[in-house]
Amino acid sequence: MSAAPLQDWLTRAVACRPARRLDLEGHGRAAILVPLLDAHEGPSLLFTVRAPHLRRHAGQIAFPGGRVDPGETELAAALREAREEVGLDVQADAVCGLLDDHPSPFGLIATPHVARIAWPAPLVLQSSEVVETFVVPLAALQAVVPTVERRETPWGTRLLHGYEVAGRRIWGLTGNVVKDLLDRLDQAAVAA
Repeated sequence: MSAAPLQDWLTRAVACRPARRLDLEGHGRAAILVPLLDAHEGPSLLFTVRAPHLRRHAGQIAFPGGRVDPGETELAAALREAREEVGLDVQADAVCGLLDDHPSPFGLIATPHVARIAWPAPLVLQSSEVVETFVVPLAALQAVVPTVERRETPWGTRLLHGYEVAGRRIWGLTGNVVKDLLDRLDQAAVAA
């Protein structure tokens, strides 16, 4: 899929329904960049593996992201985190839109921003936070039936989706972001 059709496809998919925004008392804001790669194998997602010594999410699979700094927009935070964590210099016009907000168990509400990334792209990992990256084609994720765990949280029952793919387990907040993206891609395909 070439860059223009991929951008159009992503924009339609992300816009197929408004992103659900959350405002939970006492929660801070975080931003995530969901890098959708224009890869040779077809549209793919870039994931990170968090460093094992981190206080939160140690060793887990995630997208680049982190806390929104004071005075910073969520989009600016997502772009900054992608640049800091993996060296992706994503321009705002590559961002196709937002997915649903997701609460984290650490008092943050994460807002995912989906961006089209030309691939391959040079990566420079911030070793204090990220030890590895890997790519999974969307087709491989779409072929998986996700596991679902129910968790009781202060804001109600939460479903955590998990994907076992390429010998890795993508779950929790990241799994839920993947599920939201795949659902939107399916909705956009039906509407087309």
